[in-house]
Amino acid sequence: MGQKGGRDAFVSQGFDTWNKKDAFRTHVGGVDSFHNKAKEKLLLKTGLTFRGYDESVNSENRGLYIEVLKAIRETSEDIFNNTLENAPKNNQLISPKIQKEPVQCFAQEVLLSIREEIGQNVFALLVDESSDVSKNEQMAIVLRYVDSLGFVKERFIGLVHVKDTSSLTLKNAINEIREQGYDGASNMRGEFNGLKALILQENDMDFYVHCFAHQLQLVVVAVTKKHDGVSDFFEQIALVVNVVCASCRRKTYYESKQEKGCKKACVVVNLKPKEG
Repeated sequence: MGQKGGRDAFVSQGFDTWNKKDAFRTHVGGVDSFHNKAKEKLLLKTGLTFRGYDESVNSENRGLYIEVLKAIRETSEDIFNNTLENAPKNNQLISPKIQKEPVQCFAQEVLLSIREEIGQNVFALLVDESSDVSKNEQMAIVLRYVDSLGFVKERFIGLVHVKDTSSLTLKNAINEIREQGYDGASNMRGEFNGLKALILQENDMDFYVHCFAHQLQLVVVAVTKKHDGVSDFFEQIALVVNVVCASCRRKTYYESKQEKGCKKACVVVNLKPKEG
C-alpha cells in the first residue's frame, strides 16, 4: 500500500524477522501512514486514558488498548482468529509491559516536539515536589519558554520519583538547567543547603526566582492573620469545607440547597420591576 504501511505478517503469513529493525519501519509506514495517523488522532489529540483499571475478561471496559483491539478484530476474520482469546496464551500481546511500550513511544514523541520548539533558546525549569495516591514522593518538572511566535508556554514533561524531598536529592534529579523557579521553602531557597544554593555551586550562570504565585499566597495569608474578621471568615470556610466534603450525603444535600437558592435568586431578579 505504498507509504501507508501495514502487512499481513502478523495475521496470516507469520513474522520471523524480529532482529531486523527495517521490517518494523516498513510495517509502520511513512509519516502519513495509518499507524502514525492513529497515534496522532487517537491518543495525543484526545488525551484518552490508554489503559484501564479492570482488564479482566468479564469487565465491561477493559481499557482503550483492548477495547480498540476488540473493535478492530470485528472487521477482519483473520485478526479475530489470531487475537485475544483465540491467540496463544503467551502471545496475546496485552500484558501491562507491552501496553506501556506504545505509551512510552508517545511520550518520547511529545518530548521531542517540545525540544524542537525550544531549539537553542533559553528556557526555565519549574520544579515542585508532591506525593501520589500511593504515597510515593515524586518531583514534577515543567518547562517554561517563549515559542517562535512570542507566546509564553508551559509544558509538563514528567514526574521523577525521589526517595525524599531534601535539597540534595532534588538537586541530583536535575541535570542541566538555565533558570530556576521554586517556592520559598527552606529546602528550596535555603542560602547554604537549599536546592538553589547547591545548583549555583555548579552552575553560576543560573539564577533563582521565587515563584510569584507562592509569593502572593504568602502575602494573602499574612494579611488575613492580621485582620480578625477575615481570619475568622476563612477559618469558618475551612471548617465548612472539611465537614461537607467528608460525606457524599452532606455534599449532595449542600449542592441541592445551593441549586434552590440560585433558582430563587434568579426568580427574584426577573420579577424586580423596571425603574421608571
